[in-house]
Amino acid sequence: MPLALTSVIHGKLCHGSRWVVANGDDLAVKVAQLALGQSRHVAAILAGIDKKAPATRADAAKGAIKLLTVEDGKDPYHRDGWIFQAISWIAAHRHDAGAVVRAPHAILAHKGFDGMQLKLDAAGEEIAAVVIFEDKATVNPRSTITGDVWKGIRALERGERMPELIQETGAILGANQLRFAKMDIDAAVETILWDEARYYRVAITADNSHDDDDERESLFKGFDKVAPGGRKRRQAETMCIPKLRDWMKEFAAKTIKHIEKWRDDV
Repeated sequence: MPLALTSVIHGKLCHGSRWVVANGDDLAVKVAQLALGQSRHVAAILAGIDKKAPATRADAAKGAIKLLTVEDGKDPYHRDGWIFQAISWIAAHRHDAGAVVRAPHAILAHKGFDGMQLKLDAAGEEIAAVVIFEDKATVNPRSTITGDVWKGIRALERGERMPELIQETGAILGANQLRFAKMDIDAAVETILWDEARYYRVAITADNSHDDDDERESLFKGFDKVAPGGRKRRQAETMCIPKLRDWMKEFAAKTIKHIEKWRDDV
């Protein structure tokens, strides 16, 4: 498997996990497939279903490589952010096999939610909550959280972006209608209108200084104030990546090599 997840609980503040790369080549393969738009295939593999990968068309490969390439003179933030969102999507499936998670956007700097997941009840038949992702690949984790992340969560807690949230939830359910054939989609969407049915999942890159439990907890200080209620509403994920930009550059190059090989093998 590409990622190993270790559960972490910080008292009443939040719960979550640390992500560690267990197999870098496997992770690059899966991110490459996500860049090619093959999220259904990747989800099946992560769920333990052995499937043959779709063929890689030249035009799809061109678009995927563009997604993973930084133009000369441009900052790498958007590319790195997309890669981290793809890794976050994989982590969500590793944490919850068979999870209903929206596929990563195939557009850099997309202004929508970084990611979304539908939490199911114990029977796996009804929607218990919608999980809104805040995925940030940054060298300044604490200031990014207290600035961008808390701002976004406060807005959602005030009921802002509700039409977008309802539309996205309906789209995810519609895309999984065969799986939930008996579900009343409109009734399920209504569930997200209740405050306690909106959960937040903050995933952020960190360096070695934040890998200690106490330091890691300090990154998310105040989470319970911006999203009050039970701890289940607050999920905190970290991935320790020293020299973040260098790591992302090398990882993107490895991912592109897989895409080029598949394209040339067709």
